[in-house]
Amino acid sequence: MTDNFTIDQIRDEIIKFKNDPDFQKLENFYYSKSFSEILGVSRREISHSGFLAWLLGNLESHNLGEFPIKKFLDIILKFSNDKLKTKHSDLFNSFVTEDYLIERLFIKSEYAIKNVGRLDIYIELTLLIAGKTKNIKLVIENKVESRENNDQTNSYFNFFNPTENDDNIVIYVYLTPISTLELIELTEPECNCKAFIQINYQSIVDYLIEPALNQNISTRTQNILTEYLKSLSQPSIDEEADGHKQELIMALGNEERKLLSSFWEKNQKLILASLYAISSDPEQEKDTRDSIREALDSLSSDKDRSTYNIKYDGSAFKRNFKKSDIGLQTINLLNAKGLIDQNIINYLKEDKSCSFLLLKKKEDFTETEIKYRKYKTNDAPELIFNGEEFYVARNWGIGNIHKLINKFTDKFPGLEYETN
Repeated sequence: MTDNFTIDQIRDEIIKFKNDPDFQKLENFYYSKSFSEILGVSRREISHSGFLAWLLGNLESHNLGEFPIKKFLDIILKFSNDKLKTKHSDLFNSFVTEDYLIERLFIKSEYAIKNVGRLDIYIELTLLIAGKTKNIKLVIENKVESRENNDQTNSYFNFFNPTENDDNIVIYVYLTPISTLELIELTEPECNCKAFIQINYQSIVDYLIEPALNQNISTRTQNILTEYLKSLSQPSIDEEADGHKQELIMALGNEERKLLSSFWEKNQKLILASLYAISSDPEQEKDTRDSIREALDSLSSDKDRSTYNIKYDGSAFKRNFKKSDIGLQTINLLNAKGLIDQNIINYLKEDKSCSFLLLKKKEDFTETEIKYRKYKTNDAPELIFNGEEFYVARNWGIGNIHKLINKFTDKFPGLEYETN
């Protein structure tokens, strides 16, 4: 890792590092504490819940009116599953078009319900949609520092579910700091009750806070939102809560993400050398050394670059293809062997046991799937069946490839995968 560096080269690289304009901007950003850090509340759930309740209120001092709550409804729509969208299609369609009027909005953080618990954020909305009144309750469980305790989400669902009908709808939201990449690969929410829609703090930054900063707002409101964004961006390394390690960073603003990416591109050799020095330093804590070594292993040139072979009934079909192509090569084999029929198409389109849908039509791609290149959207369709054009999911790796292998070997006993 450090073989290419002499002492003089290390000194030169550090001097360039310190004079890098991106470094100077990042140093100014990360070495000045946010107001919430000064108060010691940057990772307290109750503080984040209180801030979000203030931000979503239409009569609060930020003077953003209904803009925040409407953007929040957009986030819920974006990450809700197809079943929920079908169940409440009129409601979700009105979210898309904003074809509704807000007649009443009530928001409270730490909302206590006797013998049930204390909701992190509770919202009541009365909407007028196509001349009809819809009463919406939003039950928001906010998990910043730890996982769910005491089966809270099921308790809330069991309390509110009996009250639901066509005109009184309850939407359950599970808010966590996981990355968007992790979020979109979930097949179900991480909480105990699977009726919840899981969203993340990054989505609140991307679809609510940063758009709000582009509105005609006061300097005071701009400062408050910027300070909050800084509190989300600050790394938290040493603290744990309830025995669970916190997310390193809760969310990043677009400007910080671009700066950090540029900074990495220009300085990665020195950064990697620094990490290597820490990972091999006996004076460092063992946990620190192990964590950094694990990160280095995932970045280094000797990381797992194994390829795969695929067979059917003992006969080789394709050899030495990379992990990300395992879905494509499986589809190619099934197609070549005449094993694809409408039932299989439906199975591959609808089943989510592989973290995300294996087959998808181009017109059904979400913005997120296009942004993170889950499918090769610019290429020709990879499967055509009964005149329908399909694309095959990519991004298979160590975290989900076993799910795909198990899925297909269970369905097609003659199918075999080998690692090279």
